[in-house]
Amino acid sequence: MPFCQGVPLTLKAQKPKDYAENPQSLGEHLKKRRKELGLLQREAGERMGVSAETVANWEKDKTKPIPTQFRPVVAFLGYDPTPTSVSLVERFEAKRRELGVTLEQVAKYLAWDEGSLRRYLKGMWRLSSQRADALERFLILNEQNMAEVLAMPRRKR
Repeated sequence: MPFCQGVPLTLKAQKPKDYAENPQSLGEHLKKRRKELGLLQREAGERMGVSAETVANWEKDKTKPIPTQFRPVVAFLGYDPTPTSVSLVERFEAKRRELGVTLEQVAKYLAWDEGSLRRYLKGMWRLSSQRADALERFLILNEQNMAEVLAMPRRKR
């Protein structure tokens, strides 16, 4: 350029963002939030109580958090990125994520066999109206009753 001969010239441009502005998947939500906070995957993992490899797999949508890992994810994001649940099974899974409880804990709370609960949720068995009502009551638990579910023992692995 003739007007700046002899003067060193440096051109600068903003780097394009390497995450979605309007995230659709859980992985995209996590990556966007992590980048906004300026964190490494290791640091984000420390905040959520998981490894950097786990965060990487979540961000790539290779794996998803299990219900007991979901509360720290929601706390990290500041919101629940999952779509509003419609069916009884979807609402049940959303409640499990919210509470961070295992299927075994819920089955014990309902005084049901864990295998039976799995079969109902997978649609292998039809829910009686009494069992459907019991699940609906689980879905509207208040804070005091939630503590009762959380107090149910978990299986040692």
